[in-house]
Amino acid sequence: MESLSFVFADRATVQGYLGSDVQKDVVEQLLQLNADKILFITDETVDALHGSYFAELQTNATCGETGMESITEAPLIEKYVLPSGDAAKSWDNLSDLVKWSFSTGATKKSVVVAFGGGALLNVAGLFASITFRGMKLIYVPTTFLAMHDVVTSLKTSICFDGRKNNIGSFYAPLMIFIDVAFCRTLPKSELFSGLGELAKNAALLGGEHAKGFISALSKDSIDSHNGG
Repeated sequence: MESLSFVFADRATVQGYLGSDVQKDVVEQLLQLNADKILFITDETVDALHGSYFAELQTNATCGETGMESITEAPLIEKYVLPSGDAAKSWDNLSDLVKWSFSTGATKKSVVVAFGGGALLNVAGLFASITFRGMKLIYVPTTFLAMHDVVTSLKTSICFDGRKNNIGSFYAPLMIFIDVAFCRTLPKSELFSGLGELAKNAALLGGEHAKGFISALSKDSIDSHNGG
């Protein structure tokens, strides 16, 4: 995985990682957090497509840098599945997440892993920001839009009383893992949605951002990465 930093002005600097098919690397990083529990929050669609992504966390054996097998006590795993899309961002779901975390015996040493698209990250991030006055939070975005837009903001939110994103907070995750391999299972509409938002941000920022966007989508660049 490529290491990168997400700098949120003077609020926070978050460690990020970028790669493709980096499931094993993500699992190893999570194990190094020495959590007593890992609270996975995902949605129905992601659970159906990628429910086994973190299966290796269920075992105790991990491989160290030398290639020698070392034994690390695996954390207890809990999982909560929310509805897909904006239906996840409700007061009832937020309340249920808090009740669920307490029922599992979660503590300040527990780690929340938000695994899904933008809506899922929003509600899971808000949950992590208020429970125990702030829990360790990891983002693993699974949509193109979430990978470059949602995780580059500290905003968390739910929708209440017919209004959109009217309850929320600003909260920094501990780490962000971007595995672009998830894009393989996205419908074209999701890919174009993410691409459109990326184009908007490139146009607003201008300069090297706009040049980089144009260069990445040039015919020569695309052909070179896809065998001509």
